[in-house]
Amino acid sequence: MQNGEEPPASTETAKVPEEVTKQSFRLKIWRHLETNGLAMFPRPVYNRIPNFKGAAEAAAKLAELDVFKNATTVKVNPDKPQEPVRVICLEKHKTLYVPVPRLQSGFLNRMVLPEGETRPGAIRKAVSRNGMETFGQPLSIEDSVSLDLVVMGSVAVSKEGYRIGKGKGYGDLEFGLMMHMKAIKPNTLVATTVHDCQVFDTLPAELFGPHDVPIDLIITPTQVIETQRMSQRPVGILWHLLSNRRLELMPVLGQLREIEMLAGRACVLKEEDTDVEDRAAQRTAQRTRRQRRRTRSHKSQSEGEGNTTEGEESKSTKARRTPRRRNSNKSVSKDGKEDGKPRRPRRPKPVIDFTVKISNISPSTRVRDLKQALSERGVKPQVMVWKGFRGFCYLHFFKPGPPKGEGDIVPTPNMEGVIAALAEMSVGGSGGTEGAGDEPRDDKPRLLLVEPAPPRQPREEAQPQTIDTSAPEPEPVAPEVH
Repeated sequence: MQNGEEPPASTETAKVPEEVTKQSFRLKIWRHLETNGLAMFPRPVYNRIPNFKGAAEAAAKLAELDVFKNATTVKVNPDKPQEPVRVICLEKHKTLYVPVPRLQSGFLNRMVLPEGETRPGAIRKAVSRNGMETFGQPLSIEDSVSLDLVVMGSVAVSKEGYRIGKGKGYGDLEFGLMMHMKAIKPNTLVATTVHDCQVFDTLPAELFGPHDVPIDLIITPTQVIETQRMSQRPVGILWHLLSNRRLELMPVLGQLREIEMLAGRACVLKEEDTDVEDRAAQRTAQRTRRQRRRTRSHKSQSEGEGNTTEGEESKSTKARRTPRRRNSNKSVSKDGKEDGKPRRPRRPKPVIDFTVKISNISPSTRVRDLKQALSERGVKPQVMVWKGFRGFCYLHFFKPGPPKGEGDIVPTPNMEGVIAALAEMSVGGSGGTEGAGDEPRDDKPRLLLVEPAPPRQPREEAQPQTIDTSAPEPEPVAPEVH
């Protein structure tokens, strides 16, 4: 089975998405891996080089090839699905180079284990994300490196050699930097390990430019494919495709540009920064990190508290609340009124514009799984009422208030746009692994049902988990209902 299609439709070939873009192919593969139980940790695989079931088998098949056996120096990307390849490289005593993630603090790391250390556990630790920082010896773009084999991660590939990554351009930039270092020789092969469903017979050639790195070998858990290589390799960094912000995020690019300019070469950057998606993803990651820090700081308050179900209130939660301090210095007049600053008027309660109901939720699905899936599709309700233990939840969207100032106007969501964005959304657990005993766990990814719901204000008393997703300083989320 290939091309992310459902099995079988025996005579049908993979249908090209209506909107033919790289992103449409990415979404097709990510959705297929998630909904068919082929995705592995980290989940969900959206916006990642996806880790797939059979990654270890694909790595073992690569290790059987002469191109791998004869290679002494190998560069492998730092993503999770290529971790088995990194393990085999160290087990076979090959010189392993791994790029610095996102090129934010350097370029390449040469992986060096402590002398005499050959234990499997130590090797697995060394090739993990933290281990690559601990055991990696950093190299600069002026160091001498010669590579026999390059292994890249991919979201989709074709038998013509076209490759689609996760859309951030890291793999292409790494290859351009290695071309500058003269680390890539004419006989250096570029390989990728993917699931069979990530392989297409053909991809539209018009989607690919001179910066895209072609693939020579595709290795899946079941086959080895030598591609036709329909495009040429990049000769280096194409500066006119980069903005100044990209150089600020990746200092190694700025270093290379200075070297090139001193050598008298033109390195003109593009004037307009069009990496809007990158900026949005960066802001989302920053907000996520801040929320995690706040959650950890309130951990002591939430530990030991029971889950609040519908019609009940957690007494322990009430007992832990700290009452607000009143100003004890205020004087009281004869008529009993406080003589002090007038109280700030209470903000008007927001009015719900429309509500969306999501049902067919697996009992094993957690709140954070659904919130992550909503974020990936650009949907951000102000309030989520979680009834996952009963198989559904509500998303409340407020009517927009008056803008606070210039530049504060944001697009207003509407019912039709939200339902269209959540079409064919799937959220699930670990892909259907069995639990204790012989009873199978109901944790396979499920196709969720999204439909309009009558708008109504959530009850303030006895209610299930109600999560305010729009407050600037949200309280820590209550323990999740399983």
